[in-house]
Amino acid sequence: MDRKELLLKLCQKLEKAINYLYDDENPAFAGEVLSTYGSLFANLGWLLVWGSDELQYRAFQIIEDAFNKKHLLKCRLEEYLRFKIANLVNEALNSPEEEKTQKTQTDPDELPF
Repeated sequence: MDRKELLLKLCQKLEKAINYLYDDENPAFAGEVLSTYGSLFANLGWLLVWGSDELQYRAFQIIEDAFNKKHLLKCRLEEYLRFKIANLVNEALNSPEEEKTQKTQTDPDELPF
């Protein structure tokens, strides 16, 4: 599957979850699912904007594998993906390249103005 199809499939899973879970009397569980999907989409968006091509490839590979092996997961799909994609973001933030970038940036107290 290409990246666009995977993202659309994730959106369809979110739509199905909201249609199934949302109840006007008690929307708490739907809110929990929305929060999980929100975190997943935020991290995925971060990877698309700031992540390297390799990290982006790995993220979409994780999503595709999760869809293919959904029956083997021991938790909900969105929880699994949120955890795995968050690990990729943390990996990107803790990479040696990122540390070099942070070290070369000027401390706000040292700015000339």
